[in-house]
Amino acid sequence: MSNKAIISLGVDLSLCNSGIVLLENGKIIKQKSIKSKPVGDKPIDELKRIQKIVSEIEDIVSEYNPTISVIEGMAYMVTKTSSLVQLGALNYFTRAMLADYNIPFILVAPTTLKKFITGKGNADKEVLMMMVYRDYKEQILDNNLVDGFGLSLIGTALFGNPVKKMTIPQEDVIKLLKKQLQI
Repeated sequence: MSNKAIISLGVDLSLCNSGIVLLENGKIIKQKSIKSKPVGDKPIDELKRIQKIVSEIEDIVSEYNPTISVIEGMAYMVTKTSSLVQLGALNYFTRAMLADYNIPFILVAPTTLKKFITGKGNADKEVLMMMVYRDYKEQILDNNLVDGFGLSLIGTALFGNPVKKMTIPQEDVIKLLKKQLQI
């Protein structure tokens, strides 16, 4: 690719606490937890909550103009149907906003993110935090920000600029994900 700085936006979307991490050439330049609680029980209240989350992400996008965004796939184990619908809306509104800014984005399944960080697709959140500290010397104590960091690492590696020498599982993940990316 080019010598231009790679700014990778990792987005772990959640209705309660979205983890957003930006890396520029592998260094954290911004991390933010976007916390949200339901306000009211009307459909318009749900929509306003989702729009507020997307608006906070958009503020970051407009300020930093990332090269790529990597979004964690949805958690389908959610049992409450209304939450799943809201998560779907949040996910697609975020994608639409990124498309409006011409920011390419890819989707990464939670198991793929775990494989990239730990070498295994079924690791606990605590293991992810320990591996991020051990391998990248970043002490991140929020599960959502750890996911955002890992997603940002994937974005950086997709552009051929990994933060460290990649393991075989990491190379496998990047090879799989490159199929999504049209750059």
